[in-house]
Formats: sequence, structure tokens, C-alpha cells
Amino acid sequence: MFKHTRNRLFYFLLTIHIFSTLTFSQKFEQGYIPSQLGIKKDKTDGIFANYDFVWKQNENLYVVKKKILEKDSLHTLQSWLVDKHGNKLTPKIYTDIGDFSEGLAEVTLGTKDFCSSCFYTGKYSFVVQLNNSHGFINEKGVEVIPPKYQKIIGRFSSGYCLVSFSTSNLFYINRTGLQQFNQAFKYAEPFRGTIAEVTFSNGTKNFINLKGEPLIPRFYKYIQPYNEDYPGMIRAFKKLNNKVGFWTSNCQNLLDPEFESFNYAVLKNNILVSKNNKFGFIDFYNGNKNIPLEYDDIRKDKNANFVILSQNNKWYRVNPSKNKQLIINANDIESLGKGTYKFEINKKWGLVDSLGTIKSKIIYDKISDKITNGFIMTQSNNTFGIIDINGKTILEPIYEKVGFVVGDKVFGISGFYQYILNTETSRLTKNLKPEISKNLFFLGVIVLIVLIVVIALKL
Repeated sequence: MFKHTRNRLFYFLLTIHIFSTLTFSQKFEQGYIPSQLGIKKDKTDGIFANYDFVWKQNENLYVVKKKILEKDSLHTLQSWLVDKHGNKLTPKIYTDIGDFSEGLAEVTLGTKDFCSSCFYTGKYSFVVQLNNSHGFINEKGVEVIPPKYQKIIGRFSSGYCLVSFSTSNLFYINRTGLQQFNQAFKYAEPFRGTIAEVTFSNGTKNFINLKGEPLIPRFYKYIQPYNEDYPGMIRAFKKLNNKVGFWTSNCQNLLDPEFESFNYAVLKNNILVSKNNKFGFIDFYNGNKNIPLEYDDIRKDKNANFVILSQNNKWYRVNPSKNKQLIINANDIESLGKGTYKFEINKKWGLVDSLGTIKSKIIYDKISDKITNGFIMTQSNNTFGIIDINGKTILEPIYEKVGFVVGDKVFGISGFYQYILNTETSRLTKNLKPEISKNLFFLGVIVLIVLIVVIALKL
């Protein structure tokens, strides 16, 4: 009897241990997430029930995939192109099929080879490319370019796709599979609009146009497009003396190289430029100097229609129409969004709005750069508090830790206790802080298990 009781106790404790170590997903295994473009579809979804993955291409076209277990315990795939009724459009069974672009999608036939373009577009985190078995089909499932390449880099863009028979010799093909430009490259990228970055076999870097012509003369270092989805946008280029100028979208000279730096992503439809340690902005499309180069420093505004510029420690909020509003005279400033800014004077921080109205005391060592439900964390002397965007003190900075609860409630931890308060600073609850409660719980569990063991041994 003692032996049977001890065995029951052992399996009981083992069950507790196993259950406690399972993750949430192991305890409650969930199905695949219902799909739109590029997401797994529910395995029990009608005509797609027999497939492990369904990748929607358009309203009538789907790539479906089925896992196949190999003898080495690894998985490969079988893939088909099907219409919305589940009818197979591809006469062959492919290992993998990628997403369509410009009417073509990559296919693979190698047992272990997966869609390499899916890696370059972020669909897979890694791929295996062992064989020259990558080609293209059209939306009718017809094999337009037979599987013969080892690697497909990206998808078709501007009528071209980058492919390779090996790891280094890259070349572009058109939509019929014909090699373009009569040359291979040591390194290359897919076309972005009308240009692509390449490295020639001799190691020279350049950009080419849709005719394969190099765009950078020998006396330039590089050009840098921003986003070819904006037709007509000008492009930066740099000369060997490190001065930056700009071309038109057709690569005609627009602004001679005079700037020391540039940035496309600071102010909407404008390019940040600097010269002689002064900052200003030029127009995306025509190069006009919208905001003159007369500012000493710059900060991004979380409202993309504005930028923060300083002149003699005076910080202004400026829009592309050159309208500017003085915010404050301070050593530093940072946008928090919603027209609210934190600023620093003599190493102490406070809040100010876009009209220059100071909203809080200038007493904090730090103010968080994030607004949560209208509240902002503060720090003074290694303790923390909370204020709202109007500068009202919600929690004095006296807590070891502060945070936000659901709705308009906040919490502060001090000593052994955690306090829950509303935004009017009225205390709602006072409990032992979570770490203490957690430790007491596990101590209770251990005591309970010891008692069970003692009782079982006495039976």
C-alpha cells in the first residue's frame, strides 16, 4: 500500500511540474490565423482544408502549400497555384511558389529549395538555395521562364528581375527570361523605379538606369534615391570632395554640389541640407530653398508637417510654408507628440506646448519621451512620478516604480506596498507589491507539497 501511495504521489507531483512548465500555446494549441495577403489561413477553411498554408494573391488567385515529412524527419513543401474555387492551375507540383509581382511569381522544383525571392521580400526569415531550380509562372499557372536559376533576388520590378546561376554572378532578365545589358554584376539590387544599385566585376559601385547605363560619372562618389514611388523627385549625389548636390529625376544637374549633408526623412516633402554648420530645407521636386540655411540645430517633430529648429537657443516650430512659432528659449527640446514638448534648462526638464505656454514646473531630472493615455513618467533623484500632458502632477516623484493600469488608473510602488490611484490622486487600493505576493504564493505551494509528502509517508 505504501508503494502504491508513493507512486501515486510521484505521478501527481510530476503532473504538476509538467503542467507548470508548459507555455500558454502548448496548453491551448491554437489554429492558424485567418488570412489576408501573406498570412497563414485557417486549416479548416472550406476548400483549403487539405493545405497547411494558403497565401492570397488576389480575389481569384491563391498559392497553397502542403507540408511533406521526409525520411530525415525534415519537412519539405508541395505547392500549387489555385483559383478561388480550389481548382489547380499549375500542372506541375512545385516545391514552393512565391508572391506575384508584375504578373509573375517565382517557382522552385528542388526538393530542399525554397522561394528565394520570399526571403528578400521579408516573407521568410531564411531560405535554402541548393540547385538551379528557380523559375517563373504567370497567373494562369503557365511556366513562362523554366526553373534554371539558383537564386532570385527580389521580384519583378520595372520589368526586370535580378537572378543568378551562382552566388556571385548576378544579372537582370526581362519578363521573357532574356538577359539584359550583356553583363553580369558582382553585386546588385532590384530596380527602384528607374534605377538600380550595382557593383561591377571590378568592384566599382554605381547606379544603372533601365537601359543598363551607369549614372555616376567618375568624378562623383554616389547618388542616393529616396523613394521612386514619388515620380519627379530629385536625387542627391556627392562629388569626390564630399560636397552634395542634386539631380532632377531624369539625372540632369539641378543644384551644384555645395551642401555638407542631407536627409530625406525629416520634414514632409522637403530635404534637410546643411552647409557651414547651418541647417535648412529644399523642396523634394524643384530644389527651391523652402527654409533658408540659417538654423543652428534641428529636432524632429512627431507631427510630420513640422520640424523644430533652433537659432541662438530659441526653438521654433516650422512648417514647409516657412511659418514659424517660437516655442521656448532652452538648452534642448524634444517632441512628445500631440503638440507637447519637453524642454531642458540648466539640466532640469519641464513641459511646454506648441504655442510656448509652459505647462509644468521645471524640476525634473528626466521626463519620458512617451505619452501613455495622456500621462507622462517623470524622474527626480532616482524616484519616479507621473504628470499629465497639461503638467498636472498625478503622482509625486517619490516612488520606486510607477506605471499605468487600465483606464484612468495609475500605480506606484514604494517600500513593501503597491498603491493604485486614480487620476485625481485618490488612493484606491494598497497591497503588498507583486514580488512579495509572488514569493509568498510559491512559499505556500512548497509548504503544501511538503505537507502532502509528509502525510503520504505516514499512510
